[in-house]
Amino acid sequence: MALEEVKVIDKIEVVENGSVQVREVTRIMKDGEQIAHTYHRWSFEKGADISSMPEKVQAIAAAAWAD
Repeated sequence: MALEEVKVIDKIEVVENGSVQVREVTRIMKDGEQIAHTYHRWSFEKGADISSMPEKVQAIAAAAWAD
């Protein structure tokens, strides 16, 4: 019976005003089966410092925020 915590960014959205919304899911796995999950969300306005976010988030924000 092995428990494992897996964190994945599962959703990146650009909304009408140009903000980028990011959702991270934390899954608790028991023997390969998900037994629980929680979400954490961030929202970034155009021009925000997103250097701590993964490259895929930075790339989507750069494309959304391009003039």
